Amino acid sequence: MKANIALIGFMGSGKTTIGRILARSLDMKFIDIDRCISMKEKRTIPEIFEEHGEKYFRDLERSIIEEESKDNNIVISTGGGAIIDNVNIKNLKSTSFVVYLDCDVNTIYERVKRSKTRPLLTNSEDMLQTIQDLYDKRQTLYKISSDFSIKIDSNTNIYDSVEKIKNAYILS
Repeated sequence: MKANIALIGFMGSGKTTIGRILARSLDMKFIDIDRCISMKEKRTIPEIFEEHGEKYFRDLERSIIEEESKDNNIVISTGGGAIIDNVNIKNLKSTSFVVYLDCDVNTIYERVKRSKTRPLLTNSEDMLQTIQDLYDKRQTLYKISSDFSIKIDSNTNIYDSVEKIKNAYILS
């Protein structure tokens, strides 16, 4: 069994919510990579994107994932785009049981459509189409990067999902 659990998946898939509950139920520490970035930079993710761009954000993300991956007994909630960087996946897979929260596009849309904290969606004229396009580009990366995947939709019970992840982790 690996020392950590890393949650990957598209924005709005439930990584932070499920991660907190999962960490509590396994008596593990919870780390939210986006929150770590915001705290380190003393500004929000949208501000970082606006002031420095996506590349700067991805570089920060890589360094924080690398650092946090070295720790033990943690549940890591990654940002939705963390999987586009092979170094992130390498770091996560070396110490973590990687779980893909496979959330359908319509549920994602319903969860994020009013959000002002999603920089890749902020200026989108057709948010649903933007989500679909990003989702299509990343879907294969999520699948090949994970050790376990779980379907998430609007009817998913969070606590059932936590139990499934816990059981898969314990059996890994």
